[in-house]
Amino acid sequence: MKVKLKVKIIVAFSALLITTVLVIFLYTQKQAFDGINQITQDLFSVITKNVSDETITFLNPAVQIAKNFADNPGKLQISLRNNDSIQTHFGAHALNMLKLHSHISGIFVGDIQGRFLFAKQMENGKAGIKVIDPSGELLPKFLNLLEEKGLQDLNIIRDQNTSVIQNSFWKHFDAAGELTEIRVNKDDNYDPRLRPWYQGAQKAQKIFWSDTYIFFTAKKPGITVAEPYFNASGELIGVVGVDIELDRLSVFLEDQKVGRKGLVLIIDREGEVIAFPKINLVKMENDKLRTIQYTELELPYLQKAISTYFETGKNSFSVTENGINYLSAFTTFPAEFGKDWRIVIVVPENDFIGFFSEIQQAIILISLFILSLSIGTAWWLSNNISKPIETITREQKKIGKLELDGEFKLDSAISEVHDLSQGMTAMRNSIKAFQAYIPSELVRQLIERGEGANLGGNERTLTIMFIDIANFTTISENLDPEPLMLQLSDYLGMLAETIRLNHGTVDKYLGDGVMAFWGAPVSSEQHAIHACHAALSCSKGIQEMNQSWELKGKKPFWSRFGIHTGVTLVGNLGSQSRMNYTVVGDSVNLASRLEGVNKIYKTEIIVSSDTRDAAEKEFLFRPLGSVAVKGKQQEVEIYELVESIKQATEDQIQFSGEFMTALSLFQAGNFQGAKKLFTKIGDQYPIDYPTKIYIEKCLEKERS
Repeated sequence: MKVKLKVKIIVAFSALLITTVLVIFLYTQKQAFDGINQITQDLFSVITKNVSDETITFLNPAVQIAKNFADNPGKLQISLRNNDSIQTHFGAHALNMLKLHSHISGIFVGDIQGRFLFAKQMENGKAGIKVIDPSGELLPKFLNLLEEKGLQDLNIIRDQNTSVIQNSFWKHFDAAGELTEIRVNKDDNYDPRLRPWYQGAQKAQKIFWSDTYIFFTAKKPGITVAEPYFNASGELIGVVGVDIELDRLSVFLEDQKVGRKGLVLIIDREGEVIAFPKINLVKMENDKLRTIQYTELELPYLQKAISTYFETGKNSFSVTENGINYLSAFTTFPAEFGKDWRIVIVVPENDFIGFFSEIQQAIILISLFILSLSIGTAWWLSNNISKPIETITREQKKIGKLELDGEFKLDSAISEVHDLSQGMTAMRNSIKAFQAYIPSELVRQLIERGEGANLGGNERTLTIMFIDIANFTTISENLDPEPLMLQLSDYLGMLAETIRLNHGTVDKYLGDGVMAFWGAPVSSEQHAIHACHAALSCSKGIQEMNQSWELKGKKPFWSRFGIHTGVTLVGNLGSQSRMNYTVVGDSVNLASRLEGVNKIYKTEIIVSSDTRDAAEKEFLFRPLGSVAVKGKQQEVEIYELVESIKQATEDQIQFSGEFMTALSLFQAGNFQGAKKLFTKIGDQYPIDYPTKIYIEKCLEKERS
């Protein structure tokens, strides 16, 4: 399939541009996605490290406090045995630590005798120390000490059901550390040696972390870090513990921003929620408080992410909930931390790629704008290149058809196009100059048929016509050569154009005559009809020219036509260096002879019976009988072409009919009847010479 140059330029330019834009866009998109993924991973790593570091920092003071106390077992034991003073080493140090670390709710110590000290941070900066002495000896000693110190009026609160053995009491201190009251409890069955934190540290023989549980007093989730301490022989003598409330860790997580709607939380290996912002992590069940599981979070996408983590073990993946993609990352705390906790980060994917989508849309719009602008530029550029070439192509096609009328002029700033235009102009002018010597219609038809200039021919049924000017020799003797040539040129030009318009081919000019044929090189079933139309049109054209010439004082050119239809040899005759597309044979000779027969009958257009048979449905013919022509042994029936049936008048039809009847009588031997009818016709048409001829023939037959 042939494609226009303009289309090729636009398509090629657009394809190149689209490919370039697409490659750049895809590369940019890939780089952007890779960058976003890297940024996401880096951000997750930073947040994970922050949470991990902050959690360790959050819990580390408790570890250090426990270690510091455990490193001084002697002072701890003194505090446990001699807690009959207003303030002990343990109490002073513990209360000071509670003031420094608000997330630590309590510091305590218990020994192998079951003695227990518990320092607790209370509201408004107040604090308290609980003392449990299984022997019950410390409380009386402490009350005596108060009297000795002049503090016997200090507020002492006793439980109504306090038993005789009073083994448990609280020392309450104000924000300045001054003792404000004593609360004596009823008999306390609390035994530190039976508590999980004590037993865990005792078993581990090193620092021990408890599981998360609900602190009884604060009603908040927390954990306990416990450190055992030993005597000089390495025997366990007690355990120090520190209680840490985890709600402060949840507050810290709330400040960790991951995108616009991302969440950070901490869970343990069982899926229990350790820390989570803005959510109550405690739930009442069977009249007991407990921590919540991740499955109880009212966030389906978060539940789905954590479930996927436990099911697959993957640390990084995405989940989809309600058509929204969520990026998920899970990181386990370092082994040295001592707790098997996980940091969970879940964030909507759009928080990271949302801005990129906006940039992507902007890039697409800009790319489309640039693409449209570039295609417009390509269209303009292709027009500048292709339009001159299209103009040259159209002119080339016209030259190929030998349509050389008008002028060809093309200006172009492109040198190659300019040179091509100049070459086309030169070729056009050259062909136009030679057109005067070559039958252009013939060449055009040969080109259209794709026939080359090869010697040889073939037989076809054609219609041949000869045209000649009557008495041209006499006319030429009385005219100057130059005016005669100009008048003859106008005459021959009109004949040639009329023949061309009626699908004929001018074979050659014969001085004052013309030879033409129909049916080659382009085959036609109506070649005889076209020839008859051409003859009548030429006749009318000659009449019009003669009228014009006579008005100008010029001699008229009356012409004779001979037409025959028959098998003829047609093709290229001559030599390789010079040849002529022409027709030869008996049919050509007969057409020429018929043109001469007009001299006998003083008629204008005579055709053979073959032509008449091929065109009788379209034209009105008058039979003229048979004549002997040179080169033919038998006489040839001839007819006069009167007019086309559509244009024929009633008078012409009647005249032709009566003449044919009279001729039929003559040919049948009824010479008297024929003479009578011919005489009648002669009276009506006194200038008709064929009628006069047949009247004379009838008289000759009667005399003989």
